[in-house]
Amino acid sequence: MSIQRTINTFRDIILPATLNSYSAIFFFNNRLIALVIMGVTFFHLFAGICGLIAVVVTVLMANSMGFDKIQTKNGLYSFNALLAGIGMGTFFDPGYVFFSLLLLAALLTLILSVTLGGWLSKYRLPFLSIPFILTFWLIVLPSSQFENLGLTQHNIYWMNEMYAIGGNQMLHLFQTIDSLPIHNMVDIYLRSVSSIFFQDNLIAGILIALALLICSRITFTLSVIGFISAYIFAKFSGSAAASITYYNIGANYIMVAIAIGGFFVIPSKYSYLWTVLLVPLTSLVLLFMSRMFGFLQLPVFSLPFSVVVILFVYFLMQRTNPSKLKLTPIQYYSPEINLYIFKNNQERLANLLYFPLHLPFWGAWTVSQGHDGKHTHKGEWGKAFDFMIFDDEGKTYTSNGLLCENYFCYNKPVVAPADGIVEEIINNNDDNEIGKVNTTNNWGNAIIIRHVPGLYTQLSHLKKGSVKVAPGDFVRRGDLLAYCGNSGRSPEPHLHFQVQVTPHLGSATIDYPFAYYYERGEKADQLKQYSRPGEGANVHSVNTNQLFKNTFDIAPNSVLKYSYVDRDGMERTEQWNSYTDAYNYKYLYCKETESSAYYVCDGSMFYFTTYYGNKESLLYYFYLSLYKVFLGEPDNLEKGDAMPLSILRNKKISTWLQDFIAPFYTFIYVRYSNKPENTTNLFDRELIILKSKIEVSVFGKTTIASESEITISENSVKEFNYKSKKTNIQAKWLNL
Repeated sequence: MSIQRTINTFRDIILPATLNSYSAIFFFNNRLIALVIMGVTFFHLFAGICGLIAVVVTVLMANSMGFDKIQTKNGLYSFNALLAGIGMGTFFDPGYVFFSLLLLAALLTLILSVTLGGWLSKYRLPFLSIPFILTFWLIVLPSSQFENLGLTQHNIYWMNEMYAIGGNQMLHLFQTIDSLPIHNMVDIYLRSVSSIFFQDNLIAGILIALALLICSRITFTLSVIGFISAYIFAKFSGSAAASITYYNIGANYIMVAIAIGGFFVIPSKYSYLWTVLLVPLTSLVLLFMSRMFGFLQLPVFSLPFSVVVILFVYFLMQRTNPSKLKLTPIQYYSPEINLYIFKNNQERLANLLYFPLHLPFWGAWTVSQGHDGKHTHKGEWGKAFDFMIFDDEGKTYTSNGLLCENYFCYNKPVVAPADGIVEEIINNNDDNEIGKVNTTNNWGNAIIIRHVPGLYTQLSHLKKGSVKVAPGDFVRRGDLLAYCGNSGRSPEPHLHFQVQVTPHLGSATIDYPFAYYYERGEKADQLKQYSRPGEGANVHSVNTNQLFKNTFDIAPNSVLKYSYVDRDGMERTEQWNSYTDAYNYKYLYCKETESSAYYVCDGSMFYFTTYYGNKESLLYYFYLSLYKVFLGEPDNLEKGDAMPLSILRNKKISTWLQDFIAPFYTFIYVRYSNKPENTTNLFDRELIILKSKIEVSVFGKTTIASESEITISENSVKEFNYKSKKTNIQAKWLNL
């Protein structure tokens, strides 16, 4: 049992943490670039070994001492140990004293990473490479006191190591590549990239640059922009000491560009511009620190990069109105994914900023006066709605319209727009005669409901004596509150509705949308989501389908289990547990694949917000098939939603091109849609079949990327079939 536990720990924690320690240098969580960087560090064999030892020791200590497993697994506690290990192996000779100091350096970087991380995380700031710098200083400064610790010559005669590793053939290969007749700027760029890992050779620079290009076009572009900006500024200012040294460009200017241009800030033309502007600032910081620490004979290494990035990120956090530069809200360790998901969520998940309010009536009503209307919706009270009922001829009454009872909306039920607590009621104002108004009691009979702190709704001009609730009552969405009347400043029966931030009658209105409603169109009703109906719009509420609601209102701590046949023809099962995190976000978690799919179910709509983990997991195909599902009564209408480009697994040339120019222009769009089938009987349905598809549009030319068929019955997704060019998944629900 202990052997199996050890194997599981190595597979689940030690191995991914070790690899991520390498990729974390460039802010990735990617095995390809991790393996490339690891291989490059072994070009200086001893330095590579020292870096690996330091990483493994740090990971083992972090795991055994019980530090956060996610942080450990992502390499955030150990990438500084990697830099310290490579640095020590580059500058010092091996020996008992050296390896003792290497272990102490690993311990110290862990202590500093945890401590600085805990302190700076309070301000949502990174610690970057500061633990490595402080650790290296603590070793370099007293190193002359250790008689058995000597400076090495390996970094000068590193070609000997190449000979020792691969003989004449490898030595000849490295010498050939290292002496390629390439442009001077390209040569400096590649050597600058390699210098981040204490090297100075073309082949290391080429391998790292290619890995950056494959893993992220944005990161590669930013590395080039950072280099060119530093090169031009150095030539302009004549400050060779600040820029035209490989390490200074690589570890400071290039890393500042990558960090600000695409990691801590959402990539955009503004982040690219600030990348260029920060080069002179980094140069000043570098010159200052070089002079200041030069008195102590301490190298500044990447300290200017760390200081500039931390200061600039904190500087951006202090804004009260962040408009151009957007700090990355959720980190996916990929500039492209950060950008695509941010753009997608900016519009798609804007509704999460709102508490869902619904229409305060049953049936179809018309907006007789909307926001900033021409009659009474002016100034502070401009963001309100008046609702009435019109017939097909555009009239609001029968007979001669001289009595309140003649009006279609008079005495019609007024219902709660959402759950809340009744704050205040007015119930004793008489209904006006038609054409007359009561300006003494302007709002007439009214109800004010508190939904959440700072969000209130006011419903006015109600019928005298019709209010069915009292102050302090808790009401649920759709509960009967009163009946529509003609009290207050109301020449004819109508319902006035407004949203406000205080509980006082007649408070200033705020611009706030209705969550979901139908609006009558020329050919068919259109579903509106978090929108505001305009004047003249005929609207009616959404009726939730009970089968949909029972299926997708997944109870916390419940379990879903499915069987399916994988690509190799093997029958497999996956089990998903439903959890709620510390921020009350719901998600499905698959332990077998360590994957999570976050979702929202608000009673009218079920939709996934994000997916983390293995894209071979069945949960991923469930996420793609049921990306967004309308829970209203099926109406045979296709409903769609935007998806981020990063959802696509197969990268094409067009996708790579889009990655390069994504911060400036978008020409690829991904869209999800679904449509109910077998919907002849709209009520008490025992079976619903949904057909969904994902479409990709490139310069306006649309192709279908995948199609799914989902069978819903017995309050569950009984089965779903996902098909694409390379994948055919058929999954069936297992009753536990």
